[in-house]
Amino acid sequence: MLSVLIIPVILVIVVVVFVVVFREVPDRWVWVSIAFAAVGIAIGAPGALQRIFGRPKLVREYDRHVREGERGLIILLKNPQLGEKSFLRKLGVRRDTIASLSAGFELVGKGKVEIPIMHSRMYTDDDPTEVGSWRIALPATLHYCASIMIAMWDNEKRKAIVPGDTVRSDVELSDGKYRMNIFYLVDGQAENEFREFIVGRKADDLVWVKKKGNQ
Repeated sequence: MLSVLIIPVILVIVVVVFVVVFREVPDRWVWVSIAFAAVGIAIGAPGALQRIFGRPKLVREYDRHVREGERGLIILLKNPQLGEKSFLRKLGVRRDTIASLSAGFELVGKGKVEIPIMHSRMYTDDDPTEVGSWRIALPATLHYCASIMIAMWDNEKRKAIVPGDTVRSDVELSDGKYRMNIFYLVDGQAENEFREFIVGRKADDLVWVKKKGNQ
C-alpha cells in the first residue's frame, strides 16, 4: 500500500526536476529509466521511513498521586502512537516499542547530595500484582501506561519518604526544596532531566516546582 502511494509522487517529482534541469520533456527511454528508479525507491522507502520516523519516543509528565489519604510525587510515562490523522501513519509508519526502559535519580537538598544514584521501580497498567519492575518494555499507546513513584507521604511518620531500591532502604526527607537529576535509559540511550520539588509539613505540601512554561 505504501509503495503504491509513493510511486506516483516520486514520478511527479523526478519529472518536474528533469524538466527544470534539462528544459525538455523526457523521451521514451528516459521514462523507462525514471519508472524503474521510482519503483526501486518506493520499495526501499517504507523501511527508511519506519527507521527515521517510527523510532520510539519517551514522553514524561510530572504529576501528583492523590487517592483518598495517599499523596505522592509520580512521573507518568508513555511512548505515544502516531496520530490517526498523521500523514506518516497513512503511509504505514508505526511507532516502535521501547524494548528496554529503566530509570534512576540523584537527589540534592540544602546544598548537599541527600540521595546518591538510586534506581527507580516502574509500574505498568498491565501488572496485576502492582509490585513494579526495575526494567520494563513500553509499547506505543495513546495514554500514559507506566509510572514512577519518586516520593510518597507517610501518614504515620508524617514525613515524605523516597522508596528504597535493591541497595538502600526507604529514605525520609526533611522539609525543604530538593533538586532531582533523573536519568532514563531508553534502549541503551541515556536521557537526563532536572526537576525540583518541595517537601512541607503536611501531605498536601508535597508538590513539584512548576517549570516556566510547563505544568
